[in-house]
Amino acid sequence: MRKIYSNGPDDKDFVSKPFTKLMCNAKNLYLAAPYFTHTDYILEAVQKGKKIQLLIGLNEATSPKSLSEIFNNANIAIRYLTTRFHAKIFIFDNSALLGSSNLTDGGLISNREAVICLDQPQDYETVEEIRSLFLELWDCAEVLTQEKLNAFANAHGSIQKEYAFIQKSIEDAVGKAEPTNINIKSRSRTKERIFLQDLQRIVYEQYKSSFNEVTDILKRGNYSRPELSHIGLANETSRFLNYLRLTHIKSEEAWQTAPLRSPEERQKEIEFFGKKWILDTDNKVPSDYLSRLHIIQNIFGNPSKLQIATQQEITEGLMSLYAFEEQLRYVRGGAKNLASQFWEKNNNDLNHVKEVLSYFIFGSGNFIERLHDILYNKNKKLAYFGQFCALELFGAIKPDECPPITGRVARTLRFLGFDVKSS
Repeated sequence: MRKIYSNGPDDKDFVSKPFTKLMCNAKNLYLAAPYFTHTDYILEAVQKGKKIQLLIGLNEATSPKSLSEIFNNANIAIRYLTTRFHAKIFIFDNSALLGSSNLTDGGLISNREAVICLDQPQDYETVEEIRSLFLELWDCAEVLTQEKLNAFANAHGSIQKEYAFIQKSIEDAVGKAEPTNINIKSRSRTKERIFLQDLQRIVYEQYKSSFNEVTDILKRGNYSRPELSHIGLANETSRFLNYLRLTHIKSEEAWQTAPLRSPEERQKEIEFFGKKWILDTDNKVPSDYLSRLHIIQNIFGNPSKLQIATQQEITEGLMSLYAFEEQLRYVRGGAKNLASQFWEKNNNDLNHVKEVLSYFIFGSGNFIERLHDILYNKNKKLAYFGQFCALELFGAIKPDECPPITGRVARTLRFLGFDVKSS
């Protein structure tokens, strides 16, 4: 392959030529570009099972519509910076393109650019240096959530003024995100921000991405059980993962020592177990699962109902969460004592408990920020209500925003070869 591409008069000179060739031969793509408008190659890559880490700039030249087209894809993790970000880096496993091209029609096809292709054995060390730079930028960036994307789209669509004003309006909407540089102040991050960023990455880039990948494979392969068709895709995926846990994960060691797998390997595993799942006469769904789900949705699924719920109803709803019930091992005396311990540790303050749960499920803004609050904010934190309790509850009410994740689900995802935090 030639070394330099510039979108010149030679018909083999398009930057898109090496981009698509390297993409086809790679399993993992690491793409960084301040301007993003071109989705064709990204969508083609994920349709072929490639995993993509996409770092973009939120600015006037990035298209909210293009971001919406690729958002929520199980194989794409998206982060953003808003300022001081000018690098264009495209890494394809052990090869890379480095130069002036953005992920736009102009950058890949029509603008005169200067891009070098590094795909030879002697380029390996250079590619690794480029990968280190990408990962440094990636670590500085913020996770693109649905709320941030909506805010960016609103700011982007309402402004028709000079660049500086546009960028300030965008940063007012989504928050400022910049890479570290020689200014030492840019390296400082508060403890709260570190916790929040870690939480965003674990939930969106590990749990949600992995869970959605399983859902997509089950859906494409039609690995579905008729008796569960009415509970929704997210809940059926949860039941599939429960089936897998009960039938094939016989010990802690089974998931702890499971190898990390490529997207292709994971697909084969999920399809293999999916076939078993739909043919087995025992779906391993607990006899009380549907009644539990109904109780959770009935008590917590409507803000008005939640506000008038009694302490007994809140207790019944919480005890219907598998993640909440798992805490029995920390309490002597079983289920009865778990409930009483919950209320005792939360000062028997029914109104406070309802206010916190209502804020978490139905509050405005970023769901992860609310999750952070109920886990770390002393004024909103609930005793005996940890991360997986919160994720299971939220997923039962709003599965489109975040699927129901429990510790059991996380361990099963790890068993399938996903790189997820499992405890």
